[in-house]
Amino acid sequence: MMTKTSQPGAEPANVFEDRQTPGQWRVEWFDDDGRCEPEIFTGQGARRQALRYAMQKYGHFREVQLEEQSETPRVR
Repeated sequence: MMTKTSQPGAEPANVFEDRQTPGQWRVEWFDDDGRCEPEIFTGQGARRQALRYAMQKYGHFREVQLEEQSETPRVR
């Protein structure tokens, strides 16, 4: 099965905790046209669910830790 990220030049999905809603985890993937496919996970185990979803849906991903809003994401 070919995943979206196996296309040439495709970026990995990003997994991160929402800045404004601690405990809420997001998975975002951008296609070649710049469109975003977001998924949001909340509740107990939200991080684990987001990581599992990113692996199953996109094949590869990076977990990023967002700092202050003016800073760029840091890859873990």
